Amino acid sequence: MMRNLIIAFSLLFFITIPLKADMPPPAGYERVNINLVTETKEDLTDYRFFLTFFGALHEVKIKSKGRSEIPPVGGGARYSTGILMAIPKDSLKEFDGELTYEQLGNLSRLIGGKKIEGVVELLKHSFWAEVRKGKKVPEVYYLIKREENTLKAEKITEEKPKSKSSPQSFLPSSRLNYTISVIFITLAVLVGGIFAFRKASKKV
Repeated sequence: MMRNLIIAFSLLFFITIPLKADMPPPAGYERVNINLVTETKEDLTDYRFFLTFFGALHEVKIKSKGRSEIPPVGGGARYSTGILMAIPKDSLKEFDGELTYEQLGNLSRLIGGKKIEGVVELLKHSFWAEVRKGKKVPEVYYLIKREENTLKAEKITEEKPKSKSSPQSFLPSSRLNYTISVIFITLAVLVGGIFAFRKASKKV
């Protein structure tokens, strides 16, 4: 029984993630990319910076005493939201230079197992949003500062949305509810199919 449930959840994951990624915006909306913008007056040369997307690790360059702009790394739901991490270079002596895909995978596992010292999760950024056609996404950047022996990031809005704009400029709740409904319906179908199969097998 447990094995069947594991199979069902695995199928559910692989079915719903592509569905969400390929689902077009609702009528009257469009999907726009949002670059990750950072700014700092600090010297950050003693840190290396990485974006993690559900375990997929990518190293990025953050300028010292200036502004950096990072475009979306990839497409699909997996790369829609990333977490920017800062890691002291002293903690990465075994990962010197440009990292290979295999090295990035090993580093990601070490970070997940808390085997790398000084890892700082600075911010969580969404690289795209669904907005009403004709509306602009508020321009934001993250100000990176030193705080004692670590770093922190402050989100700053450069341009606020106009007060006359229609409510629900971003992803409407109805779309979120639809996605959740699809997930539960798919789960119910899979679980129901498993029980029906087991029942039929007992009669044979």
